[in-house]
Amino acid sequence: VNLLFEQPYTRIANLEAAGIAKRQTASKYLKELSDIGVLQEIAIGRDKLFIHPRLMELLRGEGNSFTSFQSLVKA
Repeated sequence: VNLLFEQPYTRIANLEAAGIAKRQTASKYLKELSDIGVLQEIAIGRDKLFIHPRLMELLRGEGNSFTSFQSLVKA
């Protein structure tokens, strides 16, 4: 989880380099986070970049407010 907050984006190779998972498992983890809306997957050539849109919003914003994920979950 900490890796997702070091930069507003990550790649499969970042998870591999950090020793979190091998390529196939890292791809699965990032895809699942993308599927539930935590990350946004963008294809750049043969690579996939996983953007953390809410962290990007926080970094670009003037304030320090951050909407929790719980408030986005539909009951």
